[in-house]
Amino acid sequence: MSPNEIQQPFDSIESAQDFMNVLAEIILDEMKDLKRDYDLAMRDGEERRGRALELAMFKLKTLCCYVQKSKRTLNDLRMLRRLILNERLTVDQLAAM
Repeated sequence: MSPNEIQQPFDSIESAQDFMNVLAEIILDEMKDLKRDYDLAMRDGEERRGRALELAMFKLKTLCCYVQKSKRTLNDLRMLRRLILNERLTVDQLAAM
C-alpha cells in the first residue's frame, strides 16, 4: 500500500477531539459497569474476581487521566494552529460582518 492509499483516521484536530470525547464517555460507562460487577463479586464472595475488577477499574481510571490530558493537548494545538494561521477574527472583522 502506498502512503496515499492509507486513510487517515483523523482529518483534523477537531475530529481527534470528537474521538477523545467519545472515548471518555465510553470509559465512564465501563467504569460504572465494572463498579456494579465488583459490588456483585464482593457480595457473592468472589474475592479473586473482585481483585481483577479492581485492577480493571484502576487501569480505566489511568486511561481516563490520559484521555483528559490528551483532550487538553488537542485543545492547545487547536488554539496554536489558529494563532499560527491567523484564523481568529479581529474585533473589526467581526463588526464588519
